[in-house]
Amino acid sequence: MRKIAYVLATAFVVFIPAAALAQAAPAASPAASPAPTPTPGFSLHAQGADVFVSQEAAGPGLSPPEAPAFVAGLPLSPMSPYDWFTSAAQTPGNAGELQYLIDINDRTRAVTFDAQVVAGAYGGDLNNLMYSAEPWLGPLDPHEGRSPVNYAINFPTSGGSGVEGSAAQAVLPYAASLASNDGAWKISGGYINLTQTDTFVFDPPAVTNANPSVGVQLAETLGPGMPNVDAWNPSPSTLPLLGADAVLAHGPATVELTDALLPVLQGTQAHLAMGSYVLDRGDGGRFSAQIANVTTSGAPIFTTTFFGADQTLYPGSQGRLFSSLLANQVQTIAGVRAFVHPWRGDDVLVELGEGWYHDGLAALPGTQSPGSYEHFAFTRHFNTILDAGAEYYRFDPRYADVILPYGVPENVWSVAWSWPGQWLKSTYQMVNNAVIGINREGYRAHADYARGRFEAHTGLSVWRQIEPATISNMSIEGWVDGYFLPQADQYATLAWQRQVNCYTAWHWAHDDVTLDSVWDRSYRPALDPIDFVSMNYPQIVGSFQHHWNKKMVAAIGYGRYSANGYWSTTPVQGIYGVAFAGGQWDFSHGQQLLVQLRRYGLTGLPSEPGGPPPTLRGTVLIVDQRIQL
Repeated sequence: MRKIAYVLATAFVVFIPAAALAQAAPAASPAASPAPTPTPGFSLHAQGADVFVSQEAAGPGLSPPEAPAFVAGLPLSPMSPYDWFTSAAQTPGNAGELQYLIDINDRTRAVTFDAQVVAGAYGGDLNNLMYSAEPWLGPLDPHEGRSPVNYAINFPTSGGSGVEGSAAQAVLPYAASLASNDGAWKISGGYINLTQTDTFVFDPPAVTNANPSVGVQLAETLGPGMPNVDAWNPSPSTLPLLGADAVLAHGPATVELTDALLPVLQGTQAHLAMGSYVLDRGDGGRFSAQIANVTTSGAPIFTTTFFGADQTLYPGSQGRLFSSLLANQVQTIAGVRAFVHPWRGDDVLVELGEGWYHDGLAALPGTQSPGSYEHFAFTRHFNTILDAGAEYYRFDPRYADVILPYGVPENVWSVAWSWPGQWLKSTYQMVNNAVIGINREGYRAHADYARGRFEAHTGLSVWRQIEPATISNMSIEGWVDGYFLPQADQYATLAWQRQVNCYTAWHWAHDDVTLDSVWDRSYRPALDPIDFVSMNYPQIVGSFQHHWNKKMVAAIGYGRYSANGYWSTTPVQGIYGVAFAGGQWDFSHGQQLLVQLRRYGLTGLPSEPGGPPPTLRGTVLIVDQRIQL
């Protein structure tokens, strides 16, 4: 019966194209080609995916010493078993999922009505379903906080010993919209994606799974990522919002109003009200203004912040870990953005934001103050093969500090010293922190070169803390540092971080060879040994990619992620390696297939002195079939 359930449940996640979000990348706005006018009438389409995941793993790292406290929701987190590139769980088990979205479209001469229905089923090991398969759609995803799926973090040591289940569900409607055929207005409801947003004001919550692909890539890569066949629709990288949205357009100006619920823990609610205005003149520049307000309600949430009620410190081998309770948070962020070309070949970007925050359970109520965000960027395009630029960032410790947990406590699998470590585990920040984290300021330089068969992208970032992460600072209402742990006030020191990125590729008619590397360095001097941080995170992925044609692509390669140095009083030395092979095939207009095989291993020093080694070995097979009907 179990095998039958796996086969029946081998499919489940549908792909809604992610909204074209307004990004900060300095690039010209190309003129869109006029699209043919669709013929009025009724149409019905379906799209979906069949996914099967099989994972085998063995070693003492499957049962890390931090596991019992981590399962209980405490801040002591494990060094294993998770993929160091993505934080996805690496535990044994088999699982399958299927999910289809049926799109009903009725077009008249003036307006178009569109409605979507979701039908899905799943079966098998939930760790592998939620972290190694495709993103689940909103009403089924436990990370959304509204799912009937009963899931909690767990550490199975063999297939079948973890959290398993099976279910089927249909959602009618999943989403609906009414729009004018001339593009002047559109009203949407249900599970929605934004049409425009400046991500330093609001960034939709990122998915927590590792989207299937033909290979492995770095989280901080400067490259284009792993290749896809032309017909492959990329999986969404963010979760949808549940609510209503209206878009009004007139000439180059667009206004969007949004009222929606965000992913939350069970028993809580997070409400977003947002408005944005964009004036896009193409080569004449893009200008925007946006304001977002997030309020939370319901049961208090247990978080790894220190400014809420019931402040608790957990000193130990991972440093001064901490927690507190938050409730009835209110966060407002307003921002303006301008992207212009003052001279031919030059791009200038300015982003300015201001944030206000309040928490109903603050340990020191009334101590909050506004926080700001500043980003200035200049890029020079010397010619068609070379460009270079420099940027300045300042991300205040009081800016965008609302704590928004996903629907699963301890949602992210990673030890205290893991990297990238831009935000608090198990929660997401309401803005984009992929480049620089909160309580940081500094500079970034970058250069891009492409000529003939060779392509290179490089970057150098230098960040430092704006204010030290002391117990007093972290007790201030809304004061957050997303990486360094609190120091005693009398031992305050400022930390710094460095990052070097380099992506190179050699292209031939049908082959590509890529080498992608990142080196992160974090350092904080200490007067008290428990505060000391000196960590290096070298990461590298090399791959060979072959394109038979537009309908077949394959990749093989190897990735290595190391963490070494000192975190608090604990010497850290860990090496995570993964070899991979994968391929994609477009069999017809309505069917594509992805297969990926990974072999991984972790070795290093114990995460607790005298504890078991984190040694771990495993194999993952992912089969992902896309279908359009």
